[in-house]
Amino acid sequence: MRTEKARIGVRGSGASLIVTLAALVVLLPISLASLAWSAPHPVLPVLIGLALGFAALHGASLLSVRRPVAGFLIASTVMLLLVLIPAAREASAVMHPSAVAYLLCLAQVAARERARLSVVALGVGLAGAGIIALAEPTFGSAAGIDVALLRLGAFLGLAASATAAWACGLLVRSATSRAEERTAVRVRQAIADERMRISGELHDVVAHAMTVMIAQSEVARALVRERPEVSERALGVVVDTGRDALRGMRAIVSAEGDAPKRPLPTADSLAELVDAVRSPACAARLVETGGRRALAPASALALHRAVREGLTNAMRHALPPVHVEVRLFWSEEQVVAEVEDDGGSGRSGSDLGTGTGLVSLGERIRLAGGSLTSGAVAAAGPGSSSSAGSGSPGWLLRAELPVLPEQAEGTARSFAGRSADEEEGA
Repeated sequence: MRTEKARIGVRGSGASLIVTLAALVVLLPISLASLAWSAPHPVLPVLIGLALGFAALHGASLLSVRRPVAGFLIASTVMLLLVLIPAAREASAVMHPSAVAYLLCLAQVAARERARLSVVALGVGLAGAGIIALAEPTFGSAAGIDVALLRLGAFLGLAASATAAWACGLLVRSATSRAEERTAVRVRQAIADERMRISGELHDVVAHAMTVMIAQSEVARALVRERPEVSERALGVVVDTGRDALRGMRAIVSAEGDAPKRPLPTADSLAELVDAVRSPACAARLVETGGRRALAPASALALHRAVREGLTNAMRHALPPVHVEVRLFWSEEQVVAEVEDDGGSGRSGSDLGTGTGLVSLGERIRLAGGSLTSGAVAAAGPGSSSSAGSGSPGWLLRAELPVLPEQAEGTARSFAGRSADEEEGA
């Protein structure tokens, strides 16, 4: 956010510098020319002094781009000298075009300094307008004109100019503040979105992995003496799942893009998910109907996450022994994935989950063009024979995702092959 604010400040300073340089290039030559053509023509020392005063005004306006208060103080001092020096008063120095540089300094203070300093600067500008109106010598030489009325008019005009410059500075300040606020809102939203994405990704990776590891560890501990071969297989699943979860976490939180590349999940990878949860405490099987069709990358990833979420929830919330069945129904328009458990011997009441898994999964599937539904089902599910006595309801998660049209399948297959090649090269 600091970077964005710095960019806004740089753009504002750049615009102010352009305006100040334009005033220097345009107004200073005009002021010098008006001095040379004025009548009576000032003597050379006065002419040089006035030229230096105008140059100092423009220099102060350039300084005010970076240091508004310092530039304004210098400009105010120069204006006061031009008004009060008797030699300069004869030439009406403050009425020359270069005096606009003072207004630029006042606008910079209003645009970039605190409100209190801004009001003080306006007061100084109004006081200067009064001094100029009272000290201007040409007003006293005007014949047939009410001098007091003329000075009042001059004061009102100069005061209006100073107020207008100050108001312009406030408008710039307000616009800058609104731009910074919009930038801050965008940055906060981007941070929140990124945190939500990371949270969802970590939930998908860690929740499934930890659930599988806990379940397989319990199997290994229970059967370490009676059936050591089953215990050894369960421990192997724990090790492999932990390594996969660690790679997944590195891929999610890596800031330098050096995490290992992995191919996009496919329908073939669903069998690995089912195998990972299979144990004496969890009977899992995969049933596939219809001919497989190609999936867009977003749909393939959403399908993989849906099956993983369903298996994770079945193992987390159902007491063993539990039966889980994963069903895939392929058609020309869509693929339907169902993950159903029989409720096991009862609901575990586990509080290990965060409760956001289905929410983030539903959003992922919606963005892929599909839909997600879930809810309790009667106990006559895939494992009803083992749990008929418990009467525990099962749970069904159903995801519907679109498949690619036939003309796009070749592109999807080549993309998947390229991802696999990248995995081998990594």
